[in-house]
Amino acid sequence: MVRLRAHISRFALAVVLFSLAAFAVAVPPAAATQNVPGGPLVRSDTTPFAPSQQILDARWTTGRFDPPANQAGDILPTVWTEDGSSYVLMDDGGVDAPAASAFWRQSFARITGTPPNLSFQHVGNPTSPPARTWSQIGGDVDKDDGPLGPYYSTGFVEAGGVFYATQQRNWDWDDNGLFTGLAGVAYSRDGGKTWHSGGKGFPAPLGNLTFVDHGGRGGVFPDGYLYAIGTEREFNASKLLLGRVRPGVANVTDPARWQWLAGYRTGADGKRTPIWSSSLASATGVMSWNSHITYPQMTYDAPLHRYLLTFTYSYSSDPPAVWSGGAELVILDAPTPWGPFSFVARSRDFGPSNGYGAGFPSQWISSDGRTLWLKWAANFVGCQKGLDCSGKYGFNLAHVQLTVAPKRKPTAIARLRAPVLYALSASFPLLLALMLGRSRARSIRAALRRPDQR
Repeated sequence: MVRLRAHISRFALAVVLFSLAAFAVAVPPAAATQNVPGGPLVRSDTTPFAPSQQILDARWTTGRFDPPANQAGDILPTVWTEDGSSYVLMDDGGVDAPAASAFWRQSFARITGTPPNLSFQHVGNPTSPPARTWSQIGGDVDKDDGPLGPYYSTGFVEAGGVFYATQQRNWDWDDNGLFTGLAGVAYSRDGGKTWHSGGKGFPAPLGNLTFVDHGGRGGVFPDGYLYAIGTEREFNASKLLLGRVRPGVANVTDPARWQWLAGYRTGADGKRTPIWSSSLASATGVMSWNSHITYPQMTYDAPLHRYLLTFTYSYSSDPPAVWSGGAELVILDAPTPWGPFSFVARSRDFGPSNGYGAGFPSQWISSDGRTLWLKWAANFVGCQKGLDCSGKYGFNLAHVQLTVAPKRKPTAIARLRAPVLYALSASFPLLLALMLGRSRARSIRAALRRPDQR
Protein backbone atom coordinates (compact mmCIF):
# COMPACT_ATOMS: atom_id res chain seq x y z
CA MET A 1 0.00 0.00 0.00
CA VAL A 2 1.44 3.33 -1.02
CA ARG A 3 2.37 5.69 1.84
CA LEU A 4 3.81 9.18 2.30
CA ARG A 5 7.58 9.39 2.77
CA ALA A 6 9.55 12.35 4.19
CA HIS A 7 11.65 13.06 1.12
CA ILE A 8 10.44 10.91 -1.74
CA SER A 9 6.88 9.66 -1.53
CA ARG A 10 6.01 6.01 -1.87
CA PHE A 11 2.86 7.29 -3.52
CA ALA A 12 4.92 9.13 -6.10
CA LEU A 13 6.90 5.99 -6.88
CA ALA A 14 3.70 4.05 -7.33
CA VAL A 15 2.47 6.80 -9.66
CA VAL A 16 5.59 6.31 -11.77
CA LEU A 17 4.95 2.56 -11.95
CA PHE A 18 1.33 3.11 -12.94
CA SER A 19 2.32 5.70 -15.51
CA LEU A 20 4.77 3.31 -17.14
CA ALA A 21 2.08 0.63 -17.22
CA ALA A 22 -0.36 3.04 -18.84
CA PHE A 23 2.03 3.72 -21.73
CA ALA A 24 3.17 0.14 -22.12
CA VAL A 25 2.10 -1.92 -25.09
CA ALA A 26 -0.94 -3.89 -23.95
CA VAL A 27 -0.24 -7.56 -23.44
CA PRO A 28 -3.19 -9.94 -23.67
CA PRO A 29 -4.11 -11.00 -20.12
CA ALA A 30 -3.80 -14.65 -21.11
CA ALA A 31 -0.15 -14.26 -22.08
CA ALA A 32 1.84 -15.55 -19.12
CA THR A 33 5.22 -14.01 -18.62
CA GLN A 34 8.20 -16.30 -18.22
CA ASN A 35 8.78 -14.81 -14.78
CA VAL A 36 8.22 -16.96 -11.74
CA PRO A 37 5.98 -15.79 -8.87
CA GLY A 38 8.98 -16.10 -6.57
CA GLY A 39 11.03 -18.99 -5.31
CA PRO A 40 9.54 -22.47 -5.56
CA LEU A 41 6.84 -23.37 -3.08
CA VAL A 42 8.70 -25.60 -0.65
CA ARG A 43 7.70 -27.82 2.23
CA SER A 44 10.81 -27.24 4.37
CA ASP A 45 9.38 -25.70 7.52
CA THR A 46 11.12 -22.66 8.99
CA THR A 47 7.98 -21.48 10.77
CA PRO A 48 6.85 -22.16 14.36
CA PHE A 49 3.88 -24.18 13.03
CA ALA A 50 3.78 -27.95 12.74
CA PRO A 51 3.52 -29.35 9.19
CA SER A 52 -0.01 -29.87 7.95
CA GLN A 53 -1.23 -33.45 7.98
CA GLN A 54 -4.07 -32.60 5.57
CA ILE A 55 -2.29 -30.66 2.82
CA LEU A 56 1.05 -32.32 2.14
CA ASP A 57 2.50 -30.08 -0.57
CA ALA A 58 1.90 -27.05 -2.81
CA ARG A 59 3.59 -26.03 -6.05
CA TRP A 60 3.38 -23.41 -8.75
CA THR A 61 1.96 -24.85 -11.98
CA THR A 62 2.28 -21.66 -14.05
CA GLY A 63 4.50 -18.64 -14.22
CA ARG A 64 3.28 -15.25 -13.05
CA PHE A 65 0.60 -13.52 -15.13
CA ASP A 66 0.85 -9.73 -15.32
CA PRO A 67 -2.15 -7.55 -14.49
CA PRO A 68 -3.83 -6.02 -17.55
CA ALA A 69 -2.40 -2.68 -18.63
CA ASN A 70 -5.47 -0.73 -17.48
CA GLN A 71 -5.26 -1.90 -13.83
CA ALA A 72 -2.95 -0.96 -10.95
CA GLY A 73 -3.13 -0.82 -7.17
CA ASP A 74 -2.62 -3.08 -4.19
CA ILE A 75 -4.09 -5.11 -1.29
CA LEU A 76 -6.79 -6.35 -3.71
CA PRO A 77 -9.46 -8.01 -1.51
CA THR A 78 -11.54 -9.90 -4.05
CA VAL A 79 -15.23 -10.64 -3.44
CA TRP A 80 -17.60 -13.23 -4.89
CA THR A 81 -21.09 -11.77 -4.53
CA GLU A 82 -24.36 -13.59 -3.99
CA ASP A 83 -25.34 -13.03 -7.63
CA GLY A 84 -22.13 -14.72 -8.82
CA SER A 85 -20.20 -11.57 -9.78
CA SER A 86 -16.61 -10.78 -8.81
CA TYR A 87 -15.35 -7.41 -7.54
CA VAL A 88 -12.04 -6.10 -6.27
CA LEU A 89 -11.01 -3.18 -4.05
CA MET A 90 -7.76 -1.42 -5.01
CA ASP A 91 -5.76 1.05 -2.92
CA ASP A 92 -3.66 3.77 -4.60
CA GLY A 93 -4.56 2.65 -8.08
CA GLY A 94 -7.62 1.92 -10.13
CA VAL A 95 -8.87 0.92 -13.54
CA ASP A 96 -8.91 3.15 -16.62
CA ALA A 97 -7.77 6.28 -14.80
CA PRO A 98 -8.81 9.21 -17.04
CA ALA A 99 -5.37 10.82 -16.88
CA ALA A 100 -1.92 9.30 -17.05
CA SER A 101 -0.32 8.93 -13.61
CA ALA A 102 -3.66 9.57 -11.86
CA PHE A 103 -4.82 7.46 -8.91
CA TRP A 104 -7.73 7.09 -6.54
CA ARG A 105 -7.02 6.63 -2.84
CA GLN A 106 -9.20 3.57 -3.18
CA SER A 107 -11.56 2.37 -5.91
CA PHE A 108 -13.57 -0.64 -7.04
CA ALA A 109 -13.75 -2.72 -10.19
CA ARG A 110 -15.87 -5.56 -11.49
CA ILE A 111 -13.91 -8.56 -12.72
CA THR A 112 -15.12 -10.68 -15.62
CA GLY A 113 -13.63 -13.76 -17.23
CA THR A 114 -11.74 -16.62 -15.65
CA PRO A 115 -8.05 -16.70 -14.71
CA PRO A 116 -5.80 -15.91 -16.29
CA ASN A 117 -8.08 -14.15 -18.79
CA LEU A 118 -9.48 -11.44 -16.53
CA SER A 119 -10.88 -8.03 -17.42
CA PHE A 120 -11.44 -5.12 -15.01
CA GLN A 121 -14.12 -2.46 -15.31
CA HIS A 122 -14.33 0.61 -13.05
CA VAL A 123 -17.38 0.67 -10.76
CA GLY A 124 -19.05 4.02 -10.07
CA ASN A 125 -18.56 7.49 -11.49
CA PRO A 126 -14.86 7.94 -12.34
CA THR A 127 -15.18 11.71 -11.98
CA SER A 128 -16.75 11.69 -8.50
CA PRO A 129 -14.25 11.89 -6.98
CA PRO A 130 -11.79 12.29 -9.83
CA ALA A 131 -8.50 10.47 -9.94
CA ARG A 132 -5.63 12.87 -9.18
CA THR A 133 -1.95 12.98 -9.95
CA TRP A 134 0.71 13.53 -7.32
CA SER A 135 1.28 17.09 -8.53
CA GLN A 136 -2.44 17.87 -8.36
CA ILE A 137 -2.66 17.00 -4.66
CA GLY A 138 0.53 18.91 -3.90
CA GLY A 139 2.15 16.00 -2.13
CA ASP A 140 -0.64 15.84 0.49
CA VAL A 141 -2.16 12.36 0.51
CA ASP A 142 -5.09 13.62 2.60
CA LYS A 143 -6.24 15.42 -0.54
CA ASP A 144 -6.25 12.11 -2.38
CA ASP A 145 -9.80 10.72 -2.33
CA GLY A 146 -11.72 7.69 -3.42
CA PRO A 147 -15.39 6.74 -3.18
CA LEU A 148 -14.85 5.93 0.54
CA GLY A 149 -13.29 9.34 1.22
CA PRO A 150 -9.66 10.11 2.13
CA TYR A 151 -9.04 6.66 3.56
CA TYR A 152 -7.18 3.51 2.72
CA SER A 153 -9.22 0.30 2.86
CA THR A 154 -8.34 -3.38 3.12
CA GLY A 155 -11.64 -4.99 4.16
CA PHE A 156 -14.28 -5.62 1.50
CA VAL A 157 -17.26 -7.99 1.62
CA GLU A 158 -20.82 -8.43 0.35
CA ALA A 159 -23.78 -9.75 2.34
CA GLY A 160 -27.46 -9.62 1.47
CA GLY A 161 -26.81 -7.44 -1.56
CA VAL A 162 -24.95 -4.80 0.51
CA PHE A 163 -21.24 -4.05 0.01
CA TYR A 164 -19.12 -3.15 3.05
CA ALA A 165 -15.61 -1.64 3.06
CA THR A 166 -13.39 -0.44 5.89
CA GLN A 167 -12.10 3.13 6.28
CA GLN A 168 -8.64 3.20 7.88
CA ARG A 169 -7.40 6.07 9.98
CA ASN A 170 -3.95 7.37 9.11
CA TRP A 171 -1.00 5.94 10.99
CA ASP A 172 2.77 6.50 11.02
CA TRP A 173 3.56 4.91 7.67
CA ASP A 174 7.09 6.26 7.59
CA ASP A 175 8.13 4.15 10.60
CA ASN A 176 5.76 1.21 9.99
CA GLY A 177 3.92 2.31 13.13
CA LEU A 178 0.97 0.74 14.89
CA PHE A 179 -2.49 1.10 13.41
CA THR A 180 -4.72 3.74 14.99
CA GLY A 181 -8.13 2.19 14.29
CA LEU A 182 -10.87 2.62 11.71
CA ALA A 183 -12.79 5.79 10.94
CA GLY A 184 -15.67 3.44 10.22
CA VAL A 185 -17.12 0.83 7.88
CA ALA A 186 -18.79 2.23 4.78
CA TYR A 187 -21.61 0.53 2.90
CA SER A 188 -23.15 0.55 -0.57
CA ARG A 189 -26.63 -0.65 -1.57
CA ASP A 190 -26.10 -0.25 -5.33
CA GLY A 191 -23.21 -2.58 -6.09
CA GLY A 192 -20.44 -0.17 -5.15
CA LYS A 193 -21.57 2.75 -7.30
CA THR A 194 -22.21 5.05 -4.33
CA TRP A 195 -21.03 4.72 -0.74
CA HIS A 196 -22.21 5.90 2.68
CA SER A 197 -20.09 6.16 5.81
CA GLY A 198 -21.13 4.12 8.83
CA GLY A 199 -20.02 7.02 10.98
CA LYS A 200 -18.75 5.00 13.96
CA GLY A 201 -15.05 4.58 14.64
CA PHE A 202 -13.35 1.33 15.64
CA PRO A 203 -10.48 1.49 18.15
CA ALA A 204 -6.84 0.52 17.72
CA PRO A 205 -5.19 -1.84 17.05
CA LEU A 206 -7.59 -2.32 14.15
CA GLY A 207 -6.45 -1.05 10.79
CA ASN A 208 -6.07 -3.69 8.09
CA LEU A 209 -9.29 -5.49 9.10
CA THR A 210 -9.92 -7.99 6.29
CA PHE A 211 -13.04 -10.13 5.85
CA VAL A 212 -12.64 -13.89 5.61
CA ASP A 213 -13.69 -15.47 2.31
CA HIS A 214 -16.14 -18.16 3.43
CA GLY A 215 -15.70 -20.26 0.31
CA GLY A 216 -18.87 -19.40 -1.60
CA ARG A 217 -21.05 -16.60 -2.87
CA GLY A 218 -21.56 -13.75 -0.44
CA GLY A 219 -19.72 -13.27 2.80
CA VAL A 220 -22.08 -14.83 5.35
CA PHE A 221 -20.94 -18.07 7.01
CA PRO A 222 -23.39 -20.93 7.68
CA ASP A 223 -23.54 -19.82 11.34
CA GLY A 224 -24.92 -16.45 10.23
CA TYR A 225 -21.80 -14.34 10.87
CA LEU A 226 -19.27 -12.41 8.84
CA TYR A 227 -15.70 -13.06 10.03
CA ALA A 228 -12.68 -10.77 9.73
CA ILE A 229 -8.99 -10.85 10.64
CA GLY A 230 -6.47 -8.11 11.31
CA THR A 231 -3.03 -7.28 12.71
CA GLU A 232 -1.59 -4.45 14.78
CA ARG A 233 0.65 -2.95 12.08
CA GLU A 234 1.05 -2.93 8.30
CA PHE A 235 4.32 -4.85 7.77
CA ASN A 236 5.82 -7.60 9.95
CA ALA A 237 3.10 -7.65 12.61
CA SER A 238 3.12 -10.24 15.39
CA LYS A 239 -0.49 -11.15 16.21
CA LEU A 240 -3.57 -12.09 14.20
CA LEU A 241 -6.94 -11.06 15.66
CA LEU A 242 -10.31 -12.56 14.70
CA GLY A 243 -13.70 -10.85 14.90
CA ARG A 244 -17.23 -11.59 13.78
CA VAL A 245 -20.51 -9.74 13.33
CA ARG A 246 -24.03 -10.42 12.12
CA PRO A 247 -24.81 -9.04 8.65
CA GLY A 248 -26.86 -5.87 8.22
CA VAL A 249 -25.83 -2.23 8.05
CA ALA A 250 -26.75 -1.53 11.68
CA ASN A 251 -24.52 -4.41 12.81
CA VAL A 252 -21.48 -4.24 10.55
CA THR A 253 -21.00 -0.48 10.97
CA ASP A 254 -21.32 -0.52 14.77
CA PRO A 255 -18.21 -1.61 16.74
CA ALA A 256 -20.42 -2.37 19.77
CA ARG A 257 -22.07 -5.23 17.82
CA TRP A 258 -18.83 -6.95 16.90
CA GLN A 259 -17.40 -9.87 18.87
CA TRP A 260 -13.72 -10.74 19.23
CA LEU A 261 -12.05 -14.05 19.94
CA ALA A 262 -10.97 -13.85 23.58
CA GLY A 263 -9.83 -17.40 24.31
CA TYR A 264 -10.91 -21.01 24.16
CA ARG A 265 -12.93 -23.48 26.22
CA THR A 266 -11.92 -27.14 26.16
CA GLY A 267 -14.74 -29.67 26.47
CA ALA A 268 -14.74 -33.13 28.02
CA ASP A 269 -14.08 -34.56 24.55
CA GLY A 270 -10.89 -32.49 24.27
CA LYS A 271 -12.28 -30.23 21.57
CA ARG A 272 -11.84 -26.50 22.01
CA THR A 273 -14.52 -23.95 21.28
CA PRO A 274 -13.96 -20.21 20.98
CA ILE A 275 -14.92 -17.68 23.63
CA TRP A 276 -16.21 -14.42 22.20
CA SER A 277 -16.15 -10.98 23.82
CA SER A 278 -17.60 -7.61 22.79
CA SER A 279 -14.44 -5.99 24.16
CA LEU A 280 -11.61 -5.59 21.66
CA ALA A 281 -9.26 -5.11 24.63
CA SER A 282 -10.02 -8.72 25.63
CA ALA A 283 -9.12 -10.11 22.21
CA THR A 284 -6.39 -12.73 22.00
CA GLY A 285 -4.50 -13.74 18.89
CA VAL A 286 -5.66 -16.76 16.92
CA MET A 287 -2.10 -17.00 15.65
CA SER A 288 1.15 -15.30 16.67
CA TRP A 289 4.57 -15.07 15.06
CA ASN A 290 6.80 -12.24 16.17
CA SER A 291 7.39 -9.68 13.34
CA HIS A 292 6.30 -12.09 10.59
CA ILE A 293 2.74 -11.21 9.46
CA THR A 294 2.04 -8.79 6.59
CA TYR A 295 -1.42 -8.29 5.06
CA PRO A 296 -2.94 -11.69 5.96
CA GLN A 297 -5.91 -13.01 4.01
CA MET A 298 -7.98 -16.13 4.72
CA THR A 299 -10.14 -18.28 2.42
CA TYR A 300 -12.20 -21.38 3.12
CA ASP A 301 -11.35 -24.17 0.68
CA ALA A 302 -14.78 -25.81 0.87
CA PRO A 303 -14.00 -29.09 -0.95
CA LEU A 304 -11.06 -29.71 1.40
CA HIS A 305 -12.84 -28.36 4.50
CA ARG A 306 -9.73 -26.31 5.31
CA TYR A 307 -9.11 -22.61 5.88
CA LEU A 308 -6.10 -21.31 3.96
CA LEU A 309 -4.27 -18.42 5.62
CA THR A 310 -1.81 -16.55 3.41
CA PHE A 311 0.55 -13.75 4.39
CA THR A 312 4.04 -12.49 3.68
CA TYR A 313 6.84 -11.17 5.84
CA SER A 314 9.76 -8.92 4.97
CA TYR A 315 13.31 -10.09 5.59
CA SER A 316 14.00 -6.78 7.31
CA SER A 317 11.69 -5.02 9.78
CA ASP A 318 13.44 -1.67 9.37
CA PRO A 319 12.23 0.93 6.84
CA PRO A 320 12.94 1.25 3.99
CA ALA A 321 14.15 -2.35 3.63
CA VAL A 322 10.86 -3.62 5.09
CA TRP A 323 9.23 -2.48 1.84
CA SER A 324 11.97 -3.21 -0.72
CA GLY A 325 14.43 -5.77 0.69
CA GLY A 326 12.57 -8.95 -0.23
CA ALA A 327 9.64 -10.87 1.23
CA GLU A 328 8.55 -14.46 1.78
CA LEU A 329 5.12 -16.00 1.19
CA VAL A 330 3.71 -18.36 3.84
CA ILE A 331 0.65 -20.62 3.46
CA LEU A 332 -0.97 -22.15 6.55
CA ASP A 333 -4.13 -24.20 6.95
CA ALA A 334 -6.62 -24.87 9.75
CA PRO A 335 -9.97 -26.63 10.30
CA THR A 336 -11.63 -23.42 11.58
CA PRO A 337 -10.96 -19.66 11.32
CA TRP A 338 -9.62 -19.80 14.89
CA GLY A 339 -7.13 -22.55 14.15
CA PRO A 340 -5.14 -24.44 15.09
CA PHE A 341 -2.90 -23.51 12.17
CA SER A 342 -0.35 -25.74 10.49
CA PHE A 343 2.30 -25.16 7.85
CA VAL A 344 1.64 -25.92 4.17
CA ALA A 345 4.36 -24.21 2.10
CA ARG A 346 6.50 -21.08 1.64
CA SER A 347 8.12 -19.20 -1.25
CA ARG A 348 11.26 -17.09 -0.90
CA ASP A 349 11.62 -13.71 -2.63
CA PHE A 350 7.93 -13.83 -3.42
CA GLY A 351 6.54 -11.24 -5.80
CA PRO A 352 9.17 -11.19 -7.01
CA SER A 353 10.63 -9.86 -4.80
CA ASN A 354 8.37 -7.79 -2.51
CA GLY A 355 4.94 -9.39 -2.78
CA TYR A 356 2.07 -8.73 -0.35
CA GLY A 357 -1.73 -8.95 -0.12
CA ALA A 358 -1.67 -12.58 -1.32
CA GLY A 359 -4.93 -14.52 -1.27
CA PHE A 360 -6.92 -17.32 -2.90
CA PRO A 361 -10.29 -15.97 -4.17
CA SER A 362 -12.76 -18.81 -3.63
CA GLN A 363 -14.55 -18.34 -6.96
CA TRP A 364 -11.41 -19.68 -8.67
CA ILE A 365 -10.94 -22.81 -6.56
CA SER A 366 -11.53 -26.06 -8.44
CA SER A 367 -14.37 -28.42 -7.54
CA ASP A 368 -11.95 -30.78 -5.78
CA GLY A 369 -10.28 -27.92 -3.91
CA ARG A 370 -6.80 -28.83 -5.12
CA THR A 371 -6.12 -26.23 -7.79
CA LEU A 372 -6.33 -22.52 -6.97
CA TRP A 373 -5.31 -19.10 -8.26
CA LEU A 374 -3.23 -16.85 -6.03
CA LYS A 375 -3.44 -13.07 -6.50
CA TRP A 376 -1.11 -10.43 -5.05
CA ALA A 377 0.57 -7.06 -5.60
CA ALA A 378 4.29 -6.29 -5.49
CA ASN A 379 7.06 -3.72 -5.47
CA PHE A 380 5.24 -0.46 -4.78
CA VAL A 381 8.59 1.22 -4.07
CA GLY A 382 10.72 -0.98 -6.27
CA CYS A 383 13.45 -3.32 -5.02
CA GLN A 384 16.86 -3.15 -3.46
CA LYS A 385 19.78 -3.67 -5.80
CA GLY A 386 20.25 -7.23 -6.96
CA LEU A 387 16.66 -8.39 -6.43
CA ASP A 388 14.29 -9.53 -9.18
CA CYS A 389 11.78 -6.69 -9.45
CA SER A 390 9.54 -8.16 -12.15
CA GLY A 391 6.44 -8.46 -9.96
CA LYS A 392 3.89 -5.81 -10.89
CA TYR A 393 2.11 -3.18 -8.82
CA GLY A 394 -1.30 -4.64 -9.64
CA PHE A 395 -3.27 -7.89 -9.89
CA ASN A 396 -0.57 -10.55 -10.35
CA LEU A 397 -1.78 -14.14 -10.75
CA ALA A 398 -0.29 -17.64 -10.56
CA HIS A 399 -1.78 -21.12 -10.45
CA VAL A 400 -1.19 -23.36 -7.42
CA GLN A 401 -1.63 -27.13 -7.09
CA LEU A 402 -2.16 -28.70 -3.65
CA THR A 403 -1.35 -32.29 -2.74
CA VAL A 404 -3.82 -33.64 -0.20
CA ALA A 405 -3.41 -36.55 2.20
CA PRO A 406 -5.27 -39.64 0.96
CA LYS A 407 -8.39 -40.62 2.77
CA ARG A 408 -7.79 -43.38 5.28
CA LYS A 409 -8.89 -46.81 4.11
CA PRO A 410 -10.52 -49.11 6.65
CA THR A 411 -8.24 -51.79 8.11
CA ALA A 412 -8.78 -55.51 7.47
CA ILE A 413 -10.37 -55.91 10.91
CA ALA A 414 -12.66 -52.95 10.25
CA ARG A 415 -13.65 -54.44 6.88
CA LEU A 416 -14.53 -57.74 8.57
CA ARG A 417 -16.27 -56.04 11.46
CA ALA A 418 -18.65 -54.07 9.26
CA PRO A 419 -20.56 -57.03 7.67
CA VAL A 420 -20.70 -58.83 11.02
CA LEU A 421 -22.25 -55.82 12.69
CA TYR A 422 -24.65 -55.43 9.77
CA ALA A 423 -25.70 -59.08 10.00
CA LEU A 424 -26.26 -58.81 13.73
CA SER A 425 -28.30 -55.65 13.38
CA ALA A 426 -30.38 -57.12 10.58
CA SER A 427 -31.15 -60.30 12.53
CA PHE A 428 -31.86 -58.55 15.83
CA PRO A 429 -35.67 -58.35 15.32
CA LEU A 430 -35.83 -62.11 14.59
CA LEU A 431 -33.70 -62.96 17.64
CA LEU A 432 -35.87 -60.72 19.80
CA ALA A 433 -39.05 -62.39 18.54
CA LEU A 434 -37.63 -65.86 19.25
CA MET A 435 -36.61 -64.84 22.75
CA LEU A 436 -40.03 -63.37 23.46
CA GLY A 437 -41.69 -66.45 22.02
CA ARG A 438 -39.66 -68.80 24.22
CA SER A 439 -40.36 -66.70 27.28
CA ARG A 440 -44.12 -66.80 26.63
CA ALA A 441 -44.05 -70.58 26.07
CA ARG A 442 -42.28 -71.13 29.40
CA SER A 443 -44.92 -69.00 31.14
CA ILE A 444 -47.74 -71.10 29.67
CA ARG A 445 -46.08 -74.39 30.66
CA ALA A 446 -45.52 -73.11 34.21
CA ALA A 447 -49.18 -72.11 34.51
CA LEU A 448 -50.32 -75.57 33.41
CA ARG A 449 -48.22 -77.24 36.13
CA ARG A 450 -49.73 -75.20 38.99
CA PRO A 451 -52.14 -77.01 41.27
CA ASP A 452 -55.71 -75.86 41.21
CA GLN A 453 -56.01 -73.21 43.90
CA ARG A 454 -59.77 -72.64 43.61
